[in-house]
Amino acid sequence: MAEERVFINDPGIYVSNTRVILFGTTYATANITSVAKRFTPASTGCATLLVIAGGVTFLFALAMFTSSDKGSAIGMLFFAVVTIGAGILWLRSLRPTFHVFLASASAERQSLTSKDEALVDRVTNAINDAITYRG
Repeated sequence: MAEERVFINDPGIYVSNTRVILFGTTYATANITSVAKRFTPASTGCATLLVIAGGVTFLFALAMFTSSDKGSAIGMLFFAVVTIGAGILWLRSLRPTFHVFLASASAERQSLTSKDEALVDRVTNAINDAITYRG
């Protein structure tokens, strides 16, 4: 029998030519027919609403400059700019979630989920290498 070749041995992740262990779940490499990387886009709904609310507040603040109460208009304008800035920062901080899917002859299963695309790429490439090495 051939010696086991290890492609990744990180905490919680082990990929060799005979088995794949992802956070406690073991898969036989011989039963894996393909591996795929997929992603779920980040949910931007609340951050977008925050930017829109800031924009509407900004328009109201501009309209208030025509009135006699300039102090309230300046305060509202400051609040609008802070709200828009916070919404934009929130939108920029959102990241998609990446997944590793393993397929066998009977089913396809999501086996790893992470916000770290580099990790998902490394695991996907290692499993591909293990499948290819196995022959």
